[in-house]
Amino acid sequence: MQLGQWLFRLGVILLLLASPAQAGEKKGAKFSPFEFVRPPAAAPDELQDQVLDVLDSKCAFAGCHTGVNSPKGLDLSEETFVANLVKAKSADFPKMMRVKPGEAANSYLIKKVKGTPGIKGDRMPRGATPLSPGEIATLEKWINAMPADVQVAAPQMTYKQAFYGWSLANLPTAEALEPGAFTYRIAHRFRSNAGKSTFENLFGIDGGSFVMAQFAFPVTKNLALNLQRSGVNSTFELGAKWRFLREKTDGSMPVSAAIYTGVDWTTASGLPDPANINQALSRTAGERFAFFAQLPITKQLVDRVSLAFVPGILLNGNIGLTNEDALIALGLGGKFAFNKSYALFAEITPIVSGDSTANVIGGSRLEGNKLVFNDTFVAGLEIKAGGHVFHWFVANSAGNTTNQYMSGGDLDFGDKNFRIGFNIYRVLDYPFVK
Repeated sequence: MQLGQWLFRLGVILLLLASPAQAGEKKGAKFSPFEFVRPPAAAPDELQDQVLDVLDSKCAFAGCHTGVNSPKGLDLSEETFVANLVKAKSADFPKMMRVKPGEAANSYLIKKVKGTPGIKGDRMPRGATPLSPGEIATLEKWINAMPADVQVAAPQMTYKQAFYGWSLANLPTAEALEPGAFTYRIAHRFRSNAGKSTFENLFGIDGGSFVMAQFAFPVTKNLALNLQRSGVNSTFELGAKWRFLREKTDGSMPVSAAIYTGVDWTTASGLPDPANINQALSRTAGERFAFFAQLPITKQLVDRVSLAFVPGILLNGNIGLTNEDALIALGLGGKFAFNKSYALFAEITPIVSGDSTANVIGGSRLEGNKLVFNDTFVAGLEIKAGGHVFHWFVANSAGNTTNQYMSGGDLDFGDKNFRIGFNIYRVLDYPFVK
């Protein structure tokens, strides 16, 4: 017999003799001769890391359970998932914990990912491939390994978020978008003057509306591109927002700040050329392009109160004039939150220079022998529900794009003239990415 074969057999014998002692087998216990190669059971910290991997891949990404707009307030990102799950009441069934330490079978999280009968809503993750048996088993092991008296510390957040959305009703905020998601907005401004309307036409709602659709896409976590179109004069807006400061919870950075800049392109046909009123402007005439830049600065004063200061400049904003004055406005906005779901907000965009040549949507009004208009003003209610942010408000302007609302409003609240409007924002993850 060759030396190699003898060595091989000798090695096997030694392994068989050594295995019971190395594996720590109890007397009379059944064992495998290769039991000693099995990895030890995962320690609690290792289990938590495995759970985080599952959540990161299936739940905690932009447009789903991450950030302040997470459905049910359930942010499952690394800094917050333990505090938001362990011993936390389920939003669907407050008498049940999302994660009940030591009892996976009685944890609502497990019921949701398994699709157990009796849950509210859909099985999680909604609209995606369910968790595999192995992934669910990882969650169950993590929960069952927890002692019943486990203490959960509140998450230590690094940044503050003064406002939930990309903008208020009009004014941009300093908030950005997480990579992997985009925001979609539908904006309505009803045409009729609600202050002069009656119940018969539902306070102006029957009169139709000015509508805008908007998409904003992140390039990085601080840079995003924006595309929107308003039905008013068939106006397109292409812009970019870059957040260069972000407010921190420790006060080391007291504000968030961004630059939002872009161009509005008025594409409606039949508009007269201000240089020659006997002919129409071509679709690509220079007068059709208005250029703007804004500097939104936001701060969360306290948990319930946030403020925004948005200075801005608009160039070539009046399609009916040539060589009009630059328009400079100082936007101001604020929000008072009752809780995480409901808040009151208001904003005003005072024009400090260039008002004499501003292009007011709806036109200036005649008071005495003078044409006048008002600075754009909006006030309303904000509702945050899951990934949606909903605004219901009253406004004195029909404008949606930047050049439109910066140019003032045609109605005067002082005379009880206003129109009703609403915005719907939704953050969605990119299709086919997850």
